[in-house]
Formats: sequence, C-alpha cells, structure tokens
Amino acid sequence: MNKSLTRQITAGIGIALGLLIFNAATSYRNTLKLVENERSVSHTHGVLIELEATLSTLKDAETGQRGYLLTGEQGYLEPYQSAIARVKAQIGGLQQLTADNNRQQQRIRDLKIAIDSKLAELQETIDLRRQKNLAAALGQVKTDRGKQIMDGIRQQVAVMTDEENLLLQQRARESQSSAHLTIVTFTVAAVVDWLLLVLVFYLVKRDRTLRDNAEIKQNQLLEQLEHDRHSLAVTEERFRRAILDAPLPIMLHAENKEVLQINSAWTELSGYEYSEIPTIEDWTEKAYGNRKSLVQQDIDRLHQLNARVSEGEYIITTASGEQRIWDFYSAPLGKLSDGRSLVISTAIDITARKQAESEIRMLNITLERRVELGTNQLQAANEELEAFTYTVAHDLRAPLRGMQGLAEALLEDYRELLDELGQEYAQQIVNSGQQLEDLIQDLLAYSRLSRTDLSLQVLDLESAVAEAIAMVQADAKSSGAQISVRSPAIAVIAHRVTLVQAIANLLANAIKFVDGAPPQVQIWAQEIEIPLEAETDRQTAGEWERATVGQWENSQLLIASGQLTVRTVRLWVEDNGIGIAPEHQKRIFRVFERLHGIESYPGTGIGLAIVQKGADRMGGRVGVESQLGQGSRFWIELRKG
Repeated sequence: MNKSLTRQITAGIGIALGLLIFNAATSYRNTLKLVENERSVSHTHGVLIELEATLSTLKDAETGQRGYLLTGEQGYLEPYQSAIARVKAQIGGLQQLTADNNRQQQRIRDLKIAIDSKLAELQETIDLRRQKNLAAALGQVKTDRGKQIMDGIRQQVAVMTDEENLLLQQRARESQSSAHLTIVTFTVAAVVDWLLLVLVFYLVKRDRTLRDNAEIKQNQLLEQLEHDRHSLAVTEERFRRAILDAPLPIMLHAENKEVLQINSAWTELSGYEYSEIPTIEDWTEKAYGNRKSLVQQDIDRLHQLNARVSEGEYIITTASGEQRIWDFYSAPLGKLSDGRSLVISTAIDITARKQAESEIRMLNITLERRVELGTNQLQAANEELEAFTYTVAHDLRAPLRGMQGLAEALLEDYRELLDELGQEYAQQIVNSGQQLEDLIQDLLAYSRLSRTDLSLQVLDLESAVAEAIAMVQADAKSSGAQISVRSPAIAVIAHRVTLVQAIANLLANAIKFVDGAPPQVQIWAQEIEIPLEAETDRQTAGEWERATVGQWENSQLLIASGQLTVRTVRLWVEDNGIGIAPEHQKRIFRVFERLHGIESYPGTGIGLAIVQKGADRMGGRVGVESQLGQGSRFWIELRKG
C-alpha cells in the first residue's frame, strides 16, 4: 500500500510538472502566433488601402481625360499624367504586398492588363480630341467600351477586396483565439495544480476501490468487446449490402488494380459480370478499347491522391456493344490490411441527359434559323412598307393634286356658268381633296416616326414649346385662342423635331375642340420622381443613362427612402374644350380614332396617334385627364435632362 501510494504521489507530481512545462510551451507558441497574426492583420490593411487608392487614382485619370475632352485645355491633362504615374507605382506596391498570395498575384496581373486597356482607351479619346475635334472624341466615348473596361476593373478590385477582407476576418479571429487560449491555458494550469493536491489524497482512497472493481470491469470489458465484434460484423454487412444494392454503379478497387467489388447497378448498366472484370485492366480493355491507356492514367492517379476526385465524363462500351456516357467520381477509403490503398468509384449514367442537351442544341439552332428567317421576312416587309410609303407620297398625291387643281380652276374660271349646286359640288371636291391631302401627310408622318432612328439629346423644353406655339399661330389667331405658358424652363431628353410636333398636335387639338367659346390654353411643366420598378414599359436604367450624351456628372437616378427612383418631367397642355368621357380616353391615341364626325370638327384622326408614337420612341409616356364639358389636360412625360 505504501509503495503504491508513493508511486501515485510521484506520478501526480510528474503530471503537475509536465502540465507546467506544457503550459509554458503552449503560452509561448500562442504568443508568437498572436504577434504574427497582428502583423498579418496590419499587412492586410495595407493591401486594402492600396486597392482603394489604385481605383481612386484611375478615377482621377478619367476625370482629367473628361476635362480635357470637354474644354480642350492642356492643363486638364496634368492630373491625368500624374494619375498614370501613380497608378503604375500602386500596381507595383500591390504586387509586393501580396507576394505571399498566389491568387491575388494573378488577379493583380489581370488588373494591370485591364488598367493598361483603360489607360489606352483614355489616351485614344485624348488623341481624337487633339487631332480632330470634340465630336470625334465623344463618338469614341459613346461606344461604351471605356465604361465596360472600367466596370471590369471595379469588379476585379471588388473581388480582391473581398479576398483581403476574408483574410482580415480570419486573421482577426485567429488573434482573438490565440489570446483567449493563452489566458485559458494559464487559468487551467493553476486550477489543475490545485486539483492535483486533492487528486493525491483521492488516489490513496481510490486505490482500494480500484482494486476491488478491477475484476468487475475486466469482465465488463470482455463482454463489451464481444458485443463490439458483433456490431462490427453487422455494420460491415450493412455496408456491403448498401454498396451491392445502391442504385448507382459502384466499384471498389485496390492499388494493385484488383477489383474487390462491383454492385448490381454496375453489372446491369454495363452488362459485365464481376467474373469478367477481375482487374481494372480488364474493365478498361472491355469498356474503352483503344482508349484504355488514357483512361488508365487517370485511374492510376486515384491511388496517388488522398482526396475525392471528379474524374469527368467517359464514353464506355457495354457488353452489348452500346455506347453510354458515364460521369465518374472517386474517393479514397484508406488502407487494406496488406497496406494497399482502397478507392471507391461511383458513376452516373448521363447518356439521356447528353442526348437531351444535344436535342436542345439542335432546337436552338433551329430557333436561330427561324429568327433569322423572321428577321429577313421583317426586313422584306419593311422594304415593302417603304415602297408603299413612296407610292402614297408620290403616285397617290400626284392625281390628287390634279383633281384639286381642276376643281379650283373650275370654280375660278367657270363660276358664272355653274349654278349654286354645281359650285357647291366643286367646292366639296376641293375640300375633300384637301382632307385627303392632310390624311396622307399625317399617315406619312406616322410611318416615318415608326421607322426613323431617333437620336435623343438634352433639350430646352421652353424653346421646344415656343417653336410648337409658332407652328399653330395662324389657327390660334383665326380662332381667337389665348395660349399662356408657365415655367416650362426645364431640360428633357428627347428628339427635338418629334417633341415639337407632339406639342403642336396637342395645341392644335386644344384650339380645335371647343364649343363656341374662345379657346383658353395653358401650358406648364413639373418634375416628378417615379419608382424605377414601376417603369416596366420604359427603357432600363442603363439605357436611360446611355441616352444622356456626355452627362457624366448629372445622373438622374436617385435613391429616395431606400428606393431607386427616376426623375422625369411632365408637360401639361390644358384647354377649356368639350372634354372627353373616361371610357374613351385610351382609344383616342389610336390611329383613325375619332369621337366626332368630320363635319363637326375637322381632322384626320391621326394627330394624337402621332403624339403617342413620338412619346414611345423617346422613352416617355402620354395621357389625359378629362370630363365631358369640363375641358381636358393632356400630358407628355419625358426623362429629365
């Protein structure tokens, strides 16, 4: 008993000393790791700062280039040249800071290539401005190549920044973990040393109990061992059955190319029994034929790697001669008792999927051909429409002018020979000819508006309104109309001729559709903000921005209360006319839609259709607010310039 107690006390003291030594070594290692982690955190901060500085410098270069393009003054190129020198130095600094990170090194090389492309694009526009003029340089800018390159640079910088932020978070966590571990280690060591004193006393008392229980535990261990052996046998049988009955093909093979097991799915899909492919070489010979040497190299690699491998897709030949496509996956299962490595390989028969993909590709080719055919047909239809327009504009109007001229000559030269009814008939011919001439003119205008490529630009709305008023001045004077304009001095993005025509048509309607009283027309404009997601019938936000030529600093996309909005201008034309019933307010913008007979109010029924088409082509909208007998308020909504 005394000898046993001495040995236990000695063991306790030895354990205490060992724990103290282990604690000291662990604390020293954790301290070194903490210092190294703090150094890494500071290093990562430096990389993030340099990335942000590089992107900012590139923006400075672009700002200098824009200033030179707009002004042509050489002084604007000084920040551009300075930024080029700085950005090259910053790229070199980034390469030095990330020398220990191969992925970041590759990204920096890619970033340098993109920055060189951006600088070349900036220099190209500067050369165009210097050698030619601003229009040539802006023509190069409008290609959007520079924006695409800059977007790519921002994306590359964002990826590198995300990488460094992840490293920063990881190193910060490691630093915190090292500090906590050092504190915990000291605390645990102190507690353990105190507990060892209690343990020595406990060991003395426990020695007798252990002796008494040793035999009982030995018997229990023997019973547990027997139970574990039985459980292991059951587990092995379940594993074997799971492989044999699995729905996917599975093969177990050893390092010396011996096939240890294949399941029923493998034999059913390939047609080869286990006895026919005792080794991997037999399998490759039967399934791959003259391609077996290439496949064998991939299989040999599986036993050299200690990780799961996706081998890829292979074409195999089944026992019946049919070719199937299998997608193989393999993973190591450790070592056999004789030291050979064991690998499990599974496969998925993707033949049906590949056939479906082939069919989809053929369908896509067919669809592309159909689209091409439809495009050709549409082009032919447009050419026929052009020919029809030419016929209307020339062949149809020529006899019309002849008819009008003869009728007017008849009234002028032979009025005394015609009675009152004959003069009325001749005048009706003249009036009908003029109505048909107006109809042809409106049809041609509508057709041109549908086919013409409109170039949108920033326009002064006030000057467009003044030009439209001048176009209807004769009708306004003859009818005694009063037109008042209130605060339309706002810039919009539009096509000038189309916008002036649309406003003139609205003014003509306001003057024409009155019930005896002198027309009173009011024009004003207001700015409004519309949620971007509500603009489903408009151009995308990117198309809005590209439509604003040269407006780099005047983006009209806003974030209001966390919601992306677009700023627009709504031009109102209000009259005191006869008004429009609510059920008719949508169809009046269609071609040939008239609510009144031509004998009541003259016109062709195309004027508002031209307004609708013009607004659509300029990316805007039109509408009306009206009640019968209470006048109307028409509006045109366009993108703010």
